[in-house]
Amino acid sequence: MYNIAKANPEERRILFRNAAGRIGINEAMAEKDFWVCLTLDYLFHKCKLKESFTFKGGTSLSKCYGLIHRFSEDIDLILDWRLLGYTKDEPWENRSNTKQDAFNKEANRRAEVFLKEELLPLLRGDFSEILDAEPEFYIDEPDDPQTICFNYPCCFSDGSILRSIRLEIGALAAWTPSVTKVMSPYAAMIYPDVFSKKETEILTVSAKRTFWEKVTILHHEANRREGLAMPARYSRHYYDLYCIANSPVKDEALCDLSLLSKVVGFKMKFYPQRWAKYEEAVPGTLRLVPPEYRFDELRRDYAGMREMMFGEYPEFDSMMDCIKQLEEEINRK
Repeated sequence: MYNIAKANPEERRILFRNAAGRIGINEAMAEKDFWVCLTLDYLFHKCKLKESFTFKGGTSLSKCYGLIHRFSEDIDLILDWRLLGYTKDEPWENRSNTKQDAFNKEANRRAEVFLKEELLPLLRGDFSEILDAEPEFYIDEPDDPQTICFNYPCCFSDGSILRSIRLEIGALAAWTPSVTKVMSPYAAMIYPDVFSKKETEILTVSAKRTFWEKVTILHHEANRREGLAMPARYSRHYYDLYCIANSPVKDEALCDLSLLSKVVGFKMKFYPQRWAKYEEAVPGTLRLVPPEYRFDELRRDYAGMREMMFGEYPEFDSMMDCIKQLEEEINRK
């Protein structure tokens, strides 16, 4: 991968254009996918903090598991909270609600300081050698101080593809169970001989945990207060859960209801939201389908995301029917 990073822009342009044509995606997607994979390879193999990250989220479902067929642009990472001065079990200590809230805020503050003072300079220094040029890394302040943005060298422009990779890095996340998975840039899958390194191994959260994470997100949304708008592009969570529910991972997850309890417990402790009713995210009272008045909003959001999907994708009504069936199946457990 690193030989491609140092290639001249015209060589990269030809590579990504030809690979995109063979795969059936646009050139900007093939290009950004390469830089996402290279950034992950750096973080898990070359960075001095490589033992302190775990990969999670939609890009993991797409690149590590092949479970979803949407272009995922961001890198979601769990940062080992021991880097912030906590012991392994310290965040799990019992606290009053007030003290837990103070702990959560302090942990997030420490993470923001660490990213700004430790990781950001590290990325800038290491990538200046990888690129033989000054890299563009910056923190998304003030909107999201736990996100580092990387404006990668760009040959193609596309209105639907941001030319920035967002590294969303948080310490208040659970990294178990996790497994090591192999992933490759799309271009390396088509032209492997061009790459000095065509694949990389990444430590990522298990797919069955991500299944339950998505389930609790949908439960959260099903209980969202009326009048409180759903965040943009949240229909991706319904699509992701639809895809996992139509894979063998579903049965694996349904045989591990204790993992659902752990996911719920984590959210109640570190991301409490009274109206989310996480205490009801158990078989018998779990909700995945939002109220009827949310459907138009969700349908529009889903339609706006179709350009980020490739291959076959479900129609909105079929997707929601599947989600309803999954809700019923879990509640029978």
